[in-house]
Amino acid sequence: MLGLAFTAVFAACAQDPAFSQFYANPLMMNPAMAGVEGPVKMYLGYRNQWPGATDPYATYHASYEQFVDPLQGGIGIHVINDRQGAGIFNTLSLDAIYAYHLRVTSDLMVTGGFQASVGQRNMNPDGLVLPDELAGVSSTTLVGYSRVYPDFSVGFGGFYKNFYGGVATHHLLQPYTALSEDPNTRLSRKYTAHVGAIIPIYEKRLGREVLQLSPNLVFLQQDIYQQLNYGLEVLYNTIIGGIWFRQDLLFSYGTLIFSVGYGNDQFRIRYSYDSKLSQPDLHIPSLGAHEISMVIIFENLYKSTKHRAIKCPKI
Repeated sequence: MLGLAFTAVFAACAQDPAFSQFYANPLMMNPAMAGVEGPVKMYLGYRNQWPGATDPYATYHASYEQFVDPLQGGIGIHVINDRQGAGIFNTLSLDAIYAYHLRVTSDLMVTGGFQASVGQRNMNPDGLVLPDELAGVSSTTLVGYSRVYPDFSVGFGGFYKNFYGGVATHHLLQPYTALSEDPNTRLSRKYTAHVGAIIPIYEKRLGREVLQLSPNLVFLQQDIYQQLNYGLEVLYNTIIGGIWFRQDLLFSYGTLIFSVGYGNDQFRIRYSYDSKLSQPDLHIPSLGAHEISMVIIFENLYKSTKHRAIKCPKI
């Protein structure tokens, strides 16, 4: 791996991986979203970032969630594996989530979620070619390490008729992810705010929604990095398509995100592609990202609980 990839890996070593399908796995975005849909469901996801690079970033994650009537809320388990630079950095995190659901009125629901996590970060320098080695000098020695650390996050959500939104703070304790307690190895707090709506355009008899529009806005900040994501989703029967735009607050970069998917009451799948993911001064053949997600519904609990469906994106 050359110096460019070496720099990119180390610059991102204390940041969370980026995703484009925010509502496919809402537990990743906000722990207060656990169980808001009600049914027992499982999520599987994969993201390949910078596919034109020699060793792209690859992220795998999965989750399980459901609403539990005796607990008056939702529970969830989320696991994520982020591989940077063909595994030079490998991060594994296991999250346990509980979200309390409070129905204020027939139209208003508020939720509050708490997440406790155990993370592990490994660094394996085998196969890494440093810049000084390219110049014929070998003066730098890197030693691999592995560190396990606790992590905690909180979030809040609100759902009113066809509108929804929430805020979340991840990495409350800003844990160290390396053996040393260098400030650069701390996992910076991440702040998330999201808001959106589902607008019915056309309905058939019995109130079945055939065509819906869903505008959304998601803002994230981690350390000094800010990210604004906004887009429009179109849902027609079982087909969904969307166009999003990602930028920072200074408009110094921009990314177009295209997605398409299919979903019914038991199965949902979605694919998205990020075009022009990074700044143009990084000369990588393809700066995009491929992302695919799948949701499987195992059981519908609406018939056996008093939980009511909440208007929010399903995927």
